[in-house]
Amino acid sequence: MTTYSATDAALEGFRFTRERPRMLIVWALFLLTANAVGIGVMLLAPKEVQEALATISSQETPDGRQLMGALGAVAPVLLLGLLIQRTMDAAVYRLMLRPEEKSFFFLRLGADELRLAALRLIFVMMAILFLAVVQFGIVILGLTALALGDTARIVVTSITELAAWIAFLVIAVRLSLASVITFERKRLSIFESWAVTRGHATRLLGAQFLALCCAAVLGILAFVIFSSVSGAAMLATGGSLADLRRVMSPENLELRAYLNPFVLAWTLVGSLFSAVYAAAIPAPGAYIYKRIRGDVAESDEGTRA
Repeated sequence: MTTYSATDAALEGFRFTRERPRMLIVWALFLLTANAVGIGVMLLAPKEVQEALATISSQETPDGRQLMGALGAVAPVLLLGLLIQRTMDAAVYRLMLRPEEKSFFFLRLGADELRLAALRLIFVMMAILFLAVVQFGIVILGLTALALGDTARIVVTSITELAAWIAFLVIAVRLSLASVITFERKRLSIFESWAVTRGHATRLLGAQFLALCCAAVLGILAFVIFSSVSGAAMLATGGSLADLRRVMSPENLELRAYLNPFVLAWTLVGSLFSAVYAAAIPAPGAYIYKRIRGDVAESDEGTRA
């Protein structure tokens, strides 16, 4: 059996982005363009929809009509975001599994990307269904346990909810290679990951968690550096540190708010970080799958022999 390190798997995405700076820049520009398109859609939305979005972002409670209007405006942006994310996943998988395939810095938009987007939607619906069934079961158990007292109800529902979240995590880890398998086999593969990940779940979870931690540290570092430099520049030009918050999250859906030099600089930094993040998160799964696939191939050859 081929051995591999969870640490190596977690750092694989960071490694190849460091070794391919031109590719990283192209990916960052791709994400920057996608972000600009998303902002453009929001800016072109009707005024009442923009007001609803502003209400939601200010954490006020919108009425039903406002909420439906906001969701209608956000839906195209969400679908665009889903497709962009899956395009980045496919680029990582293409780099690691099919580097010979013709593409522009491993970026393409075709059947692979659409399959990955469809797979994600299926998993989202499965997760919603799972959580709905679990919550219904918890309510039933809680009402049943209430006959023994409120303390019994609290204990039963707490244990059940903890068990449900553990089950959800186990299922998520065991199905975590579905995207990689779907890409490699060029067909939707929803449950095949369950058999492939047998015996590898712990290292998969460890590699993914470490990759997330490394990405979080990198994001915090980028935020601290940008905040320090931008804060100093704002103070030097007569501004205040309070303006820094508006740079990170413009309060108004207006074009001039996004054309602020500091906002543009933060958008560029965010796009570069997003490119690294987009490489770091799917890479561990592809790295581990390549090793598992090698084991399976060796096993098949041994069986035929």
